[in-house]
Amino acid sequence: MKILNFFLYTSLFFLIGELIVRIDLKYDLLNNSPNKIEVKIEKSELSNKIQKGSFRPNSNQIRILIIGDSYINGGGIPTKNKFSKRLSFLLQNTYSLEKEVLILDISRPSNSTLDNYNSFMFYQEKFKPQFVFWAYNFNDILYSIPQVNSSKKTEILPPKRISKKKNGLKKYVSQLYSFSELTRYLSSNIQKQLKFRGIVIPLGEFYQLTQKTYLETNKNWIDTQKKMDSVSQICIQNKSKFILYRMPEFNLLNHPNLFYSMDTEIDNYVNSNKNIIYFNGIKDFENEDGDKYMLSKYDGHPNELAHMRIAKKIAKYINR
Repeated sequence: MKILNFFLYTSLFFLIGELIVRIDLKYDLLNNSPNKIEVKIEKSELSNKIQKGSFRPNSNQIRILIIGDSYINGGGIPTKNKFSKRLSFLLQNTYSLEKEVLILDISRPSNSTLDNYNSFMFYQEKFKPQFVFWAYNFNDILYSIPQVNSSKKTEILPPKRISKKKNGLKKYVSQLYSFSELTRYLSSNIQKQLKFRGIVIPLGEFYQLTQKTYLETNKNWIDTQKKMDSVSQICIQNKSKFILYRMPEFNLLNHPNLFYSMDTEIDNYVNSNKNIIYFNGIKDFENEDGDKYMLSKYDGHPNELAHMRIAKKIAKYINR
């Protein structure tokens, strides 16, 4: 009888829980839904000129190319406060540079290393940047390698974002989550709560990325280094500066130890390539209250204060 009651109560719990979570997903009764971020490159007069082929670089310009994902694109904050806008304002007003400052921001939410590389290859030839700023996110390494059957990008239109297909264990976990939204909700929130307290269980994508993916033998990491080497070589040929900025997880600023293995491997790589100007963003926020710079305790995106601090760092470097 006790076993039957336990089974009934457990089934009732899951049924009610599943119903509540699915209703919340549709109507956001618990106010849990994240801000929706549009997955596209910001349109501007400069980008339109470049795509039409009417842009002409000259010696009176300072041209800066920005690539990255939603972390640098400014997801969740007002457009006027995002990194590229702040950087432009600082260079033109604080430092009062004599030349015209042109910033081409081709960052795009959900970009991977491959997306950023493809965007760089398309725009650098037309824009001729003197500075290339790559805001690197630790999970950009996913989907770094193109699929065998992926179509080749054209030279006329900007490259589209690579389709992200899940394989192996990720595929089965995704299927489980699609079957039970309650399982997805519980798993996601438990992991977020633990991670925010500096505890990472040896399961899931975050653990794999920080502890397993950044190894010398990992094919994604090998491919990532090759792509960065290629960007570096093109920058040398064009006499431009390649700035690689490692974006922190801003809700985990107080737990830099979670990224120790990964950062050590990245340090080893950039130390072997002296042509890359590398900044580990975590160091820009050391001994700071992490709450001050995060968009949400369960989300790694930077808020507008963080964007401003990064912009000040890069503006100072460019001015120097």
